[in-house]
Amino acid sequence: MQKDICDALLQLGSFFRQLCSKSLKLDVLEKLEEQIIFVLCKLEMIFPPAFFDIVVHLAVHLPQQARLGGPVQYRWMFFIERYVLIRILLFVL
Repeated sequence: MQKDICDALLQLGSFFRQLCSKSLKLDVLEKLEEQIIFVLCKLEMIFPPAFFDIVVHLAVHLPQQARLGGPVQYRWMFFIERYVLIRILLFVL
């Protein structure tokens, strides 16, 4: 894989790894907010415009949401996962 593609994808993975950590620091979230803009710019130079839609843009807002709501591992559940979890808890109780 080309070095620029590999670097951009590694930076994107690092962004999500830091964002999804169990403990968050405000200074790290501020750095993530700045870094994701450059990562997305690198990706825009590599991938075709059809790749970028509103979902890719939402990564810009994720550090701010983590700052407001805390760690994301408890909030990033799909509806079916919440439903299954509730059903399991009701069954156990």
